[in-house]
Amino acid sequence: MNKTLFSTKPGWSWAGFLFLAFVLGWLSPVAHSATSSPQVIDVGIYLNNIPSISLKEKKFQVDFVIWFRWTGDEINPVETFSIFNGHIDAKDGVITKKIGDTRYASAHVEATIFRNFDVAHYPLDNQALKIQIEDSKADGRVVTYKPDKDNTNISSKITVPGWAVGQFDSYGSVTSYKTNYGDVSLAKNTETRIPRYTFAIDLKRSGHGYFLKYFSMLFLAAALTLAGFAVSSDLIDTRFFLSTSAIFMAAITGGSLSTSLPETDEFGMGDQLYHMTMGFIFAVTMIFIYLHKAALSEPARAARLSARWGAGLAFGYVAATLLIVTIR
Repeated sequence: MNKTLFSTKPGWSWAGFLFLAFVLGWLSPVAHSATSSPQVIDVGIYLNNIPSISLKEKKFQVDFVIWFRWTGDEINPVETFSIFNGHIDAKDGVITKKIGDTRYASAHVEATIFRNFDVAHYPLDNQALKIQIEDSKADGRVVTYKPDKDNTNISSKITVPGWAVGQFDSYGSVTSYKTNYGDVSLAKNTETRIPRYTFAIDLKRSGHGYFLKYFSMLFLAAALTLAGFAVSSDLIDTRFFLSTSAIFMAAITGGSLSTSLPETDEFGMGDQLYHMTMGFIFAVTMIFIYLHKAALSEPARAARLSARWGAGLAFGYVAATLLIVTIR
């Protein structure tokens, strides 16, 4: 007589039940995932304007219209969405309607968003601004955002002083927050999954005009210091006057950097140019002192050295500036 899977022998009986439980346990989530899929919400944005950007305060403002399309009466995303890492300043012009079996809603939004800008190459920096939409009342396991790329767009009238508006993109994702938010009825490491929609737009510096305008005082300070080599070595007071004036001019640029950029430990391009110029002025001043002493005994030699030092340091300053600006 052949032995069956569910044999009357205890060993075979337990083995059969365990095998059956394993098969059913493996097939259950597969069957569940095949029959239940996340509810899709189409999301799109039309960007009207970027009223302001503050690198110092690490924030920017946006004006846009957002819309949602979905099916079912259980959710209303236009009322429950929020902005990640920012806040809505105003929301008006809400429109809701039904298109066949699909529900549609849109709203005009003005918002302030906080962002850690990359200012290492300011003022030759490029920035990526992101509008990130979340819905804390929706479960990322059962609701997902799908970008409406066909209708998402930006206004042709957007102007951001100092930048040129570049390309834009949008995508959906799910964000995980591993916390129970203090709700002790839940496990300590409870994972909350929230759907997120991201609209990103690139801003690129338009040419080097803003760079030259911003650092013109710094470069003028270096030129004023170099002009001291055109003065006779025995006129040390005149040379010192030029160097001192250059220090005050360079300090203006340093003050402008501190008022335009946030506090950071990073030594950015602007800081490098400022400190390099200050070091250059100090070095030239020390050379002026050396040449003045040389002129007391050998005026002809001091004049030759002055011309050589002037040409060499001018070339060195330009080369160092180009190196700092071009290395990214």
